[in-house]
Amino acid sequence: MKVSFVILSWNRYKFLDECLSALLPSIKNNTETEVIVMDNGSTDNTHVVLDKYSSNPLVKIVRRKKNHGLNAYKRLFGMAKGEYIIIVDDDVLTFPPAVEEIFIDYLKAFPDYGFLALNVVQNEFTLGAKPPIENYVEEIRGEKVIEKGPTGGWCACFEKKNYNKIKLRFLLNDLNMAKGEDGLLVNLFSRKLKLKSGLIKNHYCLHACGPHYAKVYGHMDRELEKYENAGLHSIVEEYKNYK
Repeated sequence: MKVSFVILSWNRYKFLDECLSALLPSIKNNTETEVIVMDNGSTDNTHVVLDKYSSNPLVKIVRRKKNHGLNAYKRLFGMAKGEYIIIVDDDVLTFPPAVEEIFIDYLKAFPDYGFLALNVVQNEFTLGAKPPIENYVEEIRGEKVIEKGPTGGWCACFEKKNYNKIKLRFLLNDLNMAKGEDGLLVNLFSRKLKLKSGLIKNHYCLHACGPHYAKVYGHMDRELEKYENAGLHSIVEEYKNYK
C-alpha cells in the first residue's frame, strides 16, 4: 500500500459526506490507496453517510460506540498500511487533483521535512485556521515552494517510516484540543528527527472551519459542545455571537 488517508469524524455527517465526495475523485492512484474513516461514537446520521461508501473498495470504515476524542488517531495511524499517511479533517471540502501525488512529490523534493500540509483557501468566511503569513518563511527548490512555519493537520502528510521512529512517544501522550495529533507530530518530528514542517504554497484545500460553516452545515451545537468541553471559552463566545 502506497498511501493511507485517515479521517476521524464525530457528529458532523454533512461535512463528512461532502468531504468524501470531494476526496475520492481527487485520488489518482486507486490501486495503491486506502481511505480509512473512523466514526468516533457519532449519534447523528454519520452511519447513513458511511453506508453510502461501504461498497467502495477504497474506503475502510471503522465504527466505534464511544467517542475516544483525538486519542482515536492512535488507532487510525496503527491501522494505516501506506508508506505515506495523509490526515484529512472531515471539514475539508475541496482538494486538488491527484492530491496524494502532490504530497509524495513534495516530500521527495523536501526530504528534510517530516510533516507537510496543503495550503488553505482564505475567504470572507474562514481563514482555514492558518496563522498570519508573517509566521512563515518560503523555501524554494526548483518550481516547488514550501511555507515553513505553523502546520495544521487539516490535510497533511507524513511518512510512516518516520512515524515509526517516534511512535512510542506519540502513543504515550494524551491527545486533546490543547495537544492535538498534528501539533504533537510536528513537535516530535522536529525534536527527535530534526525534520521541519510547512505548507505546500501553491496547492490548496478548503478547510471549512469557523462559525459560518458550522452554521451553514448545521453543526453549530456540536462545535459549541467541543469547545466548551475543551475549556476554550473565547472560541465558545465567538461561535455564540455568530449563532
